[in-house]
Amino acid sequence: MRIFPIAFFLILISLAGFSQTTGTITGKVTDSKTGEPLPFCNVFINNTTLSTVTDMDGTFSLANVPEGEVEVAFSFIGYQALQKPASIKPGGQFILNVTLVSSEQELSDVEIKATRDKAWERELKRFKNLFLGNDNLAAQCEILNPWVIEFPEDNSTNSFRATAIQPIEIKNNGLGYNLTFDLREFYFTPQYYIIAGATRFVEMDTSVQTVKQTWGKNRQETYKKSAANMFRAMIQNLHNQEGFMLYGNKPGGSETLNMRSDVFSNELGKSVIVYNPENLVTPGRRPGEYRIYLKGRIEVHYEKGYSTINTYKDAPYPISWLEVNGNYVNVNSNGIVLNQKDVTFSGDMDKRKVATLLPMDYSPPFSLESNTQMAKDANGLQEKVYLHLDRPFYYQGDQLFFKAYLNYTNPTLKKELSKILYVELISENRDVIIQKKLKIENGLAVGDIFLPDTLNQKQYYLRSYTNWNRNYGPDAYFVKALPVLSHFDRITETVSSEEPISKIEAIFKPDKNEYRTREKVSLTVELKDQNGNPVAANLSVAVTDDYLVTPISLNPTIFNGLAIKEVPKHISTEKFTYSLEKDMNVSGQFFNEKGKPESMPFTAYFNNFSASLELQSDAEGKFSLEDMDFYGPLDFTFMALDKKGNSFGKFQIITPLKPPFFVPESVIMPKITGTNESIFSKIEEKTVELEQVIVNEDEPKDKTMAIYGKADHVIQGDVLMRGGNSTDLLLSLKPYVPGMNVNSFGQVTLRGGATSGTNSLEPMVMVDGAILPGNSAASNINSINQNDVERIEVVTRMASIMGDMGRNGVIAIYLKKGGQPSPILNASSANTNTLVIEGFSVPNNFYSLSHENDQESLPVGADERATLYWNPYLITDGENGSLLIEFFMNDIQSPKSIIIEGISIDGKPIKAKYSLPAGK
Repeated sequence: MRIFPIAFFLILISLAGFSQTTGTITGKVTDSKTGEPLPFCNVFINNTTLSTVTDMDGTFSLANVPEGEVEVAFSFIGYQALQKPASIKPGGQFILNVTLVSSEQELSDVEIKATRDKAWERELKRFKNLFLGNDNLAAQCEILNPWVIEFPEDNSTNSFRATAIQPIEIKNNGLGYNLTFDLREFYFTPQYYIIAGATRFVEMDTSVQTVKQTWGKNRQETYKKSAANMFRAMIQNLHNQEGFMLYGNKPGGSETLNMRSDVFSNELGKSVIVYNPENLVTPGRRPGEYRIYLKGRIEVHYEKGYSTINTYKDAPYPISWLEVNGNYVNVNSNGIVLNQKDVTFSGDMDKRKVATLLPMDYSPPFSLESNTQMAKDANGLQEKVYLHLDRPFYYQGDQLFFKAYLNYTNPTLKKELSKILYVELISENRDVIIQKKLKIENGLAVGDIFLPDTLNQKQYYLRSYTNWNRNYGPDAYFVKALPVLSHFDRITETVSSEEPISKIEAIFKPDKNEYRTREKVSLTVELKDQNGNPVAANLSVAVTDDYLVTPISLNPTIFNGLAIKEVPKHISTEKFTYSLEKDMNVSGQFFNEKGKPESMPFTAYFNNFSASLELQSDAEGKFSLEDMDFYGPLDFTFMALDKKGNSFGKFQIITPLKPPFFVPESVIMPKITGTNESIFSKIEEKTVELEQVIVNEDEPKDKTMAIYGKADHVIQGDVLMRGGNSTDLLLSLKPYVPGMNVNSFGQVTLRGGATSGTNSLEPMVMVDGAILPGNSAASNINSINQNDVERIEVVTRMASIMGDMGRNGVIAIYLKKGGQPSPILNASSANTNTLVIEGFSVPNNFYSLSHENDQESLPVGADERATLYWNPYLITDGENGSLLIEFFMNDIQSPKSIIIEGISIDGKPIKAKYSLPAGK
C-alpha cells in the first residue's frame, strides 16, 4: 500500500473564538478617490452569518460580535474586497472606518458576453472540482456568477491558478447556505493547494419542512467529521468518543511509509502506535484559545463514518493524515484553527473544499453521549453479537462463511470492550465440534468454518460469544440452528421467524429483467431511510440458489439478535467472574519429573526458535503467555533446565472450560427428511488424455509408493528456492508443474481435473500424508514454510482412490524430517516440550466463479453452486447509499435469493431481501 500525501491550505482569513460576551462594531465606508459614502456595501464577520449593509450615508453597525480577535470583511460590486482586523471587548464598541478602491476592470463587457471560449469552459470545470470539491455536497452547489472567474494563459497540469474580479456567489443546496466568497488566492499543484478568501454566509429559507430537516442533518454530519469538531473534542478530551482515533509513527518502525501493509491491525504496534501524549491541550495566549500538541505525522481515523475507498482492509472508515509546522495547533473553543498556514491535511480531510464549509457561529446539536460520560456499570458495558451466515443450512463438506456484528449499549466504549470472539459448531449431543477464535476489529469480525463430510448427525448449532458475555448469562450468546445435510436430505418444514419491517429501505436495480444460466448479473442497491435520505452502512451480502438452498429465515434475526436487554440494577460488575478479553492470553502448567507442579524459570521458543520468552511458573506450576497476537497454529517449545543444565519436566496448556450449552426456546430446528435422489446432478467421471510432459527432477528419496500412486511431477525443496521467492510457496511451485493455473481469484487448477461433488475445481492438498480440507488449495499451500519443504509430489490426473476429493488431482507436500535443529538444543536438552497453540483464525476468501474465462469453463450442467456470491466487506457510498453486486448465474434454472444484512452508521440493524427470477 502506498500513501501519497497531498497538502492543502483552506484559508478563511478570519479566525476568532465565539463566546457568550459580545461587543459592537460601527463605522463608515467611503470611496477612496472621491470620499463619497458607499451605500448598500456588504459588511460581515468573516466566515460567519453575522452581516449587515451600509445605509445611505455609508455607515454601518454590527451588533452581537463575539469578544476577541475577529476579521471584518467589506464587499461591494465594482470595488476591491477588503478585510480588516478588529479587537472586540465585552460590551465595548469598536470603530472601523474604511475606504474601498474601485476595480480597474469593468464587468459590463464580461456580463453582456453570452459565452466564453471552450478553453475557458474547460478551465472552469476544473476550477469547480478543485474549489467546491468532488463529493455529494459539491454536486449540490452552484456558482451563480461564473463569469467573474478568470484563468491565466500559462495554466498547466502542475500549476493551476484562478482569480475573481468580483466576489463569487455560491448557492449550496446541500447545506442550505448562500455564500459570497471574496477569492484572494487560488493555486493548485499536485503536492498542495491554496484557497484563500473571506466568506459570508446567509441561511437559505424554505417552507418545506423535509428540506429543512435535510439541511440540518447534512450540517450536523458535515461538522461531525470535520477538523473543527475533532479539535473541539480534543479540548474536552472527548475526541475518542466523537470517533476520532489518533495514531503516530512508531519510533524505529517502518523505514518508509510506503512499506506499510493494507491491514491496520498488522501495523498497529509495528509502524504506528496510539497517539496519546500527556499535556495534549494547554491554554493559549488569550482566553478561549488553546494549543494542541501534535508532533510528527498524525494518522486520524474517524470511526463513526464509512469510506468506500479504504486505506486499510480492516478499517472501512475515513482516514486522514495531519502534519503541523511547529508541533502546535492553535484553536478557539469551537475548534477553529487559528494558525491555518501551519496545518497540513492529507487523505479524507484533504478532500473537503468550499462545499463543506460551515460558518464559525454554527452551533451543532451535540448528543448527550458527547458531553457526558455514561456510567460504566453492568448495563452500560453490555455487548451483543450476531452472525450473518451466507446460507441458512449446509451440505456435508461445505464451507460456512459468516460475518459477526457486535452491538453495544454504549458505542463510545467500543474500544474498551472485548477484542476476542468465539464461534463454535456444536452437535445435537451438546459437544463442541469446532471452535474458532476471531479478532474483533471496530465491532466486526469475519470468518468461515469447513464442515467435514464426516458430519452425519444432521442437526447442529452455531454459537458465538465473548468471554465478557458469559457474565450476562446464556441469553447473551448467539445461538442458531444449523442443519448439515447429506445430498439426499431436504428441508421440508420450518417455522420462519417474523421479522419487523426495517426502518431502512433497500432499492434493488438489476441491469436486466431476466438472466440466462451462467450470465453475469450486475445489481445496484440503494439504501434509504424513512425520509428518503441515503444511508451509510457496513454490510454483508449473500446470493443463494433457491433450489439447492430453500429460502427460510431462522431465529435469531439481526433485529432481535442484536437487541440488548436491560440489566437489573442489583447486578454489578463487582460480581462478574469472567474477564474482559482485550488480548489473547494462554495459560499453562509445569510439572517436574515426579509429576508434581513446581515453581521454575523456563524459556518458551517460537517462530522456529527465532524468538523466545523468559517465564516463571508459580508455586502451583502455573504460568501465562500474555498479550499474544498471531494467526493460525504456532509451535511453542518449552524448556526448563535443572542445576546441571539438562532440560527436564513436562509442560501442558490449560484449556479453558467452555460454557455449558442449551438451546433457547426461540431457536427451532427445521424438519429434515431423507430422499432417494441426490439434490446434485451426478457428473460422469471422464478420462482426459494427457500429452506427455517430461520434467527433469529427481525421484523422491522415499521409494515407498504413496496411496495416490506414482506422482506425475516431483519437485525437490532446494529446487523451489531457486526462483528467489522465499515467502510464496505456491508461486515457487507453479513454474515446475506444466498445466498448473492460478487464476485471478487465487483458485488453483491442474490439467486433467474434474468437478467434484462440492463443485470445487481445486486439487486436494496433503502434508506428510494428511489431507488438509476446508481452506482453498492456495491457502493450504501457502500455510507451509518453504524452508521446511523436502519435496512436493503433484498428481495432475484424477486420483480415483482418494474418492471425490481426488477428482482434481493431488498436491502432496513432504516436510523435512527432524529438520534444522537450533544450536541451543543439544544432546543434553532432548527433553523439550513442543506444543501447538492456536492463534486467531484467518478468514478465507469466498471464491466467486467466473464464466468469462474459457480456461475456467465447466461442462454444461456442472455449475451447481449453492452460494453464488458472498461478500462481508461491502460498504455503501455515504453520499448516495449505493453499492454494486456482481456475480454469475449457475446452471440451475431456479430463482436466486439476495440477502443483505448489516448495520448503518448510526447503529441501526439492516436486512433486505430480493429475488431474481429463474434463469433460462
